[in-house]
This record gives sequence, structure tokens and C-alpha cells, in this order.
Amino acid sequence: MAKNTNAANTPANTEVTGFLAQLGTFATAITDLSQVAVKRDPVIYARTKFATNCDETIKLITQEADQGKFFKKIADGFLITFRNGNSAMQLNGTQHFKVGNVEAATKFVEAAKAAAANGELNQAFRDTMRTPRKAKDETPA
Repeated sequence: MAKNTNAANTPANTEVTGFLAQLGTFATAITDLSQVAVKRDPVIYARTKFATNCDETIKLITQEADQGKFFKKIADGFLITFRNGNSAMQLNGTQHFKVGNVEAATKFVEAAKAAAANGELNQAFRDTMRTPRKAKDETPA
């Protein structure tokens, strides 16, 4: 059985105590998070996730995969459907696009990623967002 030692005598704890002793000089303690509540912008989150999915799509297309989150390989090219979460995004009146080859598909996805970063797809992100969940107090009785 291991012998119990006093944690205050360990060298690692001495460093922690030093940090804790100086904590007030490094940062200001916040006891109520509502004072600094910053809401996450869902459009910014959607853009970030979209960019990640575009990168993954480009990688899969160049590796000649049969399908991914945004695409499916068809007989004469690729069927591309951009998504925000599980919802297909409507762009210029349509949700599905056909491109003929790997180069065209890669260029198309890169252009969509750039458009999202520039804010051109913000309305499409808003249109496909999930409705916020109701808090437990807001549910009907």
C-alpha cells in the first residue's frame, strides 16, 4: 500500500501555490458570468464550420472518394449540395449543383468557401439555421 504524503510538501504544489498567490496580479476574478456574457454569433459559427467542411470535401474529392458531406460522385461528375448542419442551402434558387470533374469540383467548393468567408452566404446560413430550443421554463404547461 502506498504511503500517504502531505500534498503541501510536494515540489509541484509549491509552484501551484506561487501561482495562486499571484493570481490577482495576472487576471481579474469574475464571480458572475452574466457580467461578461458574450453570445456566440451563429452566422460566424456556421461560416467556420462551413469552411472546415469545404476543406474536408476538397480533400475527399481529390482522393477520389465516392461521397462526402457536400458531394456525391455520379456517372458524369459530381453532385454538390452545400449544407449548414443537416439542411441543404439554397443558392440562387437551387440546392443541388453538378460539376464535371475533380478540378471543377475543387474550384467550385473553394469559391463557395471564399464566398462564405466574405459574407456572401450569410442569408443562406440564416435561412437554414435551426430554431433555438426553448428553455425549460418556456415550455407550455
